[in-house]
This record gives sequence, structure tokens and C-alpha cells, in this order.
Amino acid sequence: MKILINAKTPEICESIGAALSELSADTVFFDAGDPQKAEDFDAIIVSTPLSGEFGLNYVTEISKETNAAIVVLARADIAEDVQSRIKFTGAFVLGKPFPKSVLAHTVKMAVLARENINRLEQEKSELSKQLDDVKIIDRAKCCLIEYLNLTENQAHRHIQKLAMDTRRTQREIAEDVLRTYSGMTNV
Repeated sequence: MKILINAKTPEICESIGAALSELSADTVFFDAGDPQKAEDFDAIIVSTPLSGEFGLNYVTEISKETNAAIVVLARADIAEDVQSRIKFTGAFVLGKPFPKSVLAHTVKMAVLARENINRLEQEKSELSKQLDDVKIIDRAKCCLIEYLNLTENQAHRHIQKLAMDTRRTQREIAEDVLRTYSGMTNV
């Protein structure tokens, strides 16, 4: 696991890195002003406050750039407020001080949660594409029904057969049908 740690001082970064020793993770420390990209990491830990700002703007920015799990360390008395301000980022907030084992456990849980979210987003994307395919195929079937007087089953079979015969997808055949029969230029 590759973890990016961002804190006000190198000493704080090293202390957090030491607390994560049980994870056998590769840790990298850097300041928020550093141009290093956050996208190559499995987890990002931000210990607030940072040197130039409190850190919530930084968390918001990196949440848009990366699919990494984000854990924000904030004083216990403001942790709940911090969580409510950055809840849209999906970041976990852990109140300071905390036992070392809690930090390691929180990072593990955050990484697992982020992996599940990434998997669900990928599944959603695949399902969305499948739904788009079905919509285009159905529109093409309607064109075949209208212009060739086919039944729905015949139109469906026509698209399937053309796809098999030409070794193309049903969507590609449907797009051709739509261009042919409805004069569409952008499908």
C-alpha cells in the first residue's frame, strides 16, 4: 500500500508514518505546496492544520484528483465539524489524539471503503453503457419496424444476424440502421 502523508512539519509526518508501521506501507511525506500529484497513492493522510491553510481546501482538491482513500486528522473537539464540512469528499476524519492502532485501522477501513466505491462506480459505468446500448438498439428496431414493416422480433433478429454476420456489435449495427433510416448524423 502506498500512503501519502501531509502535515505541517516533517516531524509530524514521520510520527504518523511510524504509527503506520504495522501496515508495511510505503509512505511519502510532503507539504501541500509541493507539486507532487496525489493520484498515485492508495491512501492520503492529511494532518490539520497544514502550514499554509487549515487543510480542508486541500482535501477538497485532492478528492477530485484521486481515487485514493483520504483520512483527515483533526483535533477531537472540532473533528465532527470538520467531517460535516468535507463529507462530500468521502474523507474519513479521525480526532486527535488517538492510539496508533486506531490510525492503522482507520486507514485500512478507508482504503477498503474507497475500493468498494471505485468498484461500484465502475459497475455503474458499465451498466450505464449497457443501458445506452439497449436504448440505441430499441430505437433502431423502431426504425426497422416503421420502414421495413418488420415485427419487433423480426427487427431484433435482423440486428442480431447482421451483428453476427459482420462480426460487429449489435450497437454498431443499430447505429448504422439509425443513420440509414432516420438520417441521424450523431447517434
